[in-house]
Amino acid sequence: MVKIITCVLGTLGFCVILCISSNKIICATAGGAVSAVASVLLMNRGYGIFLSTFFAMTAVCVYSEIFARLLKTPASVILAPATVPLLPGGSLYYMMSYLVRFDYSKFAFYAKETVLTGFGIALGTVFVSLVVKIIKNP
Repeated sequence: MVKIITCVLGTLGFCVILCISSNKIICATAGGAVSAVASVLLMNRGYGIFLSTFFAMTAVCVYSEIFARLLKTPASVILAPATVPLLPGGSLYYMMSYLVRFDYSKFAFYAKETVLTGFGIALGTVFVSLVVKIIKNP
């Protein structure tokens, strides 16, 4: 629960930094909640880091596409801050930390985790983008 709350607050902070307008900031922050809740629930259910990130990113992309149509704004306005809870900041930090300390077994673990998270984000985005393009252009 604490992770979800901090992710939502972090998303709100990014909304402020990115100067998102006041009528879109609630939807973008709620998108951060969607990504955080989906990620935490899937990780707690035993899905790996890749599948958890992939499905959470898919949910956030669908959410941002829906609200982009409702608010008549580009989906990236909602998607960019909503993706923040999924970014592999911690694993990237530990990966580099263990590289500097020459602890290669822990470095390899965190490098794998960072890469899998990145692939999950990328593939979730591509999957939803393809589906949206297919729906828009039958």
